[in-house]
Amino acid sequence: MNRSSSGLSLSKALVGFLNSKAAEGLSPRTLTNYEFRLKQWIDFAGAPRVESVTPQDIREYLVWLRTEYRPCRYNGDRRPLSPKTIRNAYITLSSFFTWAVQEFDLANPMRRVPAPKFQPAPVEPLNRE
Repeated sequence: MNRSSSGLSLSKALVGFLNSKAAEGLSPRTLTNYEFRLKQWIDFAGAPRVESVTPQDIREYLVWLRTEYRPCRYNGDRRPLSPKTIRNAYITLSSFFTWAVQEFDLANPMRRVPAPKFQPAPVEPLNRE
């Protein structure tokens, strides 16, 4: 059943999204990662309404992750995020907006944002030793 998204904050939509994904049986770790990335994005974006998010908003967030954001890791490492981590942030947003499109009958802003590229790490073959 589709409901109206008129005036729905991203923070409230986040709760519905996480509940939906928990009901699907996603792992607690995946849910925690979704929640972290989406809250980070909401903080960055200034908590706009779900229906007002544009592809440009999403692009700006991905650029910020790539150029300005410096994570505060447990080991104190402040190096920039890897391209794969930025791709994972994109996938999180894509999952959220796929859910929002189905739940609220919205246009999907992710359709006009290409996925960030990354090079997978080479697989080292095992030797006999």
